Amino acid sequence: MTTAGNRWQHHQSFLAAGEQKLVRAIIVEMPPRITPLFLTKLGLFGAAVAAVALIGCRWSLLWLPLVPVGVFINWFGIALDGPLAVYRGEARPRLGLVEHTYDLFSQILIIVAFGLSPFLTIESAFIVLICYLLFSAYTYIRAIARHVQQMAYIGMGATEFRILMVVWAFAAHSLGIDSTAGEGVRSLDAAIAILAVIAVCGLGFKAFTDARRVAMDENGHGA
Repeated sequence: MTTAGNRWQHHQSFLAAGEQKLVRAIIVEMPPRITPLFLTKLGLFGAAVAAVALIGCRWSLLWLPLVPVGVFINWFGIALDGPLAVYRGEARPRLGLVEHTYDLFSQILIIVAFGLSPFLTIESAFIVLICYLLFSAYTYIRAIARHVQQMAYIGMGATEFRILMVVWAFAAHSLGIDSTAGEGVRSLDAAIAILAVIAVCGLGFKAFTDARRVAMDENGHGA
């Protein structure tokens, strides 16, 4: 757990510790000409590469190897832009707003592209997108209300989510899932819907416990 001013960040994902060590090692060696804003834009470019590759898989699986390449570029840009700004003493609220906005649109782009790929139906993609936006919104709400930035839920953070997307693209291909042909997608849609309901219920429970904690804190201050 690290602090930045009065804001606490909870790195609870499975890969967080190793990822932070890697990020610190990279930013120390980063050339001065590479700016945080450049990395932010690079992250969006990586998302666009992954999205084009996913959609291209509808016509040719030669696009498939570009999916992890695009996702890696996206991770590299998004994971390093903020830490690099902090390391160089260039962190500003406006820059942070740009970083978060680019990151949000990057993930939306990739998720929607999955719905236009052979690996997921558009219905399932929108279910995943709704869940992602709900969790993202609650993360921002907690950051404002309680000065706590929840970086992961149940060990799953942004990096784990990116890895899961790449793994699913190759797994779906190996399993012969083809949403464009309607093969093996009904059970997949049902499974994703069930998982989404569980995830939303879990988020609702967390929101309820957080609300109780805030109420107890307020009552304690009032007393």
